[in-house]
Amino acid sequence: MPRAAAILVLLAGIGLLLSGVMLPEATAQVPPEKDAGWQSDVGGLRHFTGLRCPDVVGTFFRIKAMEGDADSLAGCIYTGRNGITAVLRKHLQSGGRRQALKFSRNYKAAGFEPITLTGAAASGISFRTRNWTPTSLCETLWYFSGTDADYTLWLAYTLPTQDIEVGPALDSFTDILAKQN
Repeated sequence: MPRAAAILVLLAGIGLLLSGVMLPEATAQVPPEKDAGWQSDVGGLRHFTGLRCPDVVGTFFRIKAMEGDADSLAGCIYTGRNGITAVLRKHLQSGGRRQALKFSRNYKAAGFEPITLTGAAASGISFRTRNWTPTSLCETLWYFSGTDADYTLWLAYTLPTQDIEVGPALDSFTDILAKQN
């Protein structure tokens, strides 16, 4: 598929995703406690748990709001340049460390190679999840302890092409986390 056509398909898919997932139906009369767990906020959205997810974080755009589950109170998925992906999650206090341990155990059990990186990625838990192509897919998880809650940030990116984007991404997300509590 020519590159221009692939970009158009990607943009159309993002447009469909945003129109179907991000925008509440104008005619829906759903009480707030029964909807997806978030409401509009200046520059983004605020989950009922209090997690604020801006529409834009650094070079990342929010593409999906996530409800809470057994492990996380709420979260959002972001996409950056060239397909780098970020997932920001809020957890109960002291839950971030448990999530990091679970992440590490599950990735090791799946046979992924733990790797030690430099720079911003050195402070996270990293695994190489694809190494059969010229670029390796890497996934890194960081956890942060806040005053009232814990947070995790997961990034998926390629090495060596996107490693320079990890530091600015981590800085951008930690800036918004610093404003959470």
